[in-house]
Amino acid sequence: MRAKTFYKMYILDLFSRIPWIILGAFIAAISLEVILIPYGLIDGGITGVSMMLSETLGISLSVLLFILNIPFIYLGYKHLGKRFAVSTMLGIITLTVSTGILKVFPPFLFGNSILVIFIGAVLLGLGIGIVIRHGGALDGTDVLAILISHRTSYSVGESIFIINIIIFIFAFLLFGLIGAMISVITYFIATIVVDMVRT
Repeated sequence: MRAKTFYKMYILDLFSRIPWIILGAFIAAISLEVILIPYGLIDGGITGVSMMLSETLGISLSVLLFILNIPFIYLGYKHLGKRFAVSTMLGIITLTVSTGILKVFPPFLFGNSILVIFIGAVLLGLGIGIVIRHGGALDGTDVLAILISHRTSYSVGESIFIINIIIFIFAFLLFGLIGAMISVITYFIATIVVDMVRT
């Protein structure tokens, strides 16, 4: 009886998280496909690696997002539990599908470049933060950052930013100094929003 009650509570808790994880992933997808990519910027983490590979190899971003994140879903399962792995898989699948859908439509947010990029950074941080707050992640480096935050004094946002320094170095080689620096600033704003939302 106790096991049945626990299982029921587990399922109810998981289902209560689903709408928020889907919402957060969709918000992050809007940031990527509507703002960051059209403005020649990249995200950090596996998403950023996927964006660079998509740009250089011509492979669909949504396909790369799913494939490259699979090892990190397993890592989350091993160290953070089944619930986290299921939530992360849902978030990544939603992000993958959403970016695929939004890619079909032309960018629809225009205006002052600085303001638009700031909006993109806030939306990205908001999306990631919502998913992390509700027990999942949208990116392999988010999983690593959560593990680091559990074992060190660094916050999730700080850990994400530190991990992504290497990725932004590659962004410098691919997109040039200005594009890489704007990407760093954009992602720095996003990481601040992540910590604000998840706490």
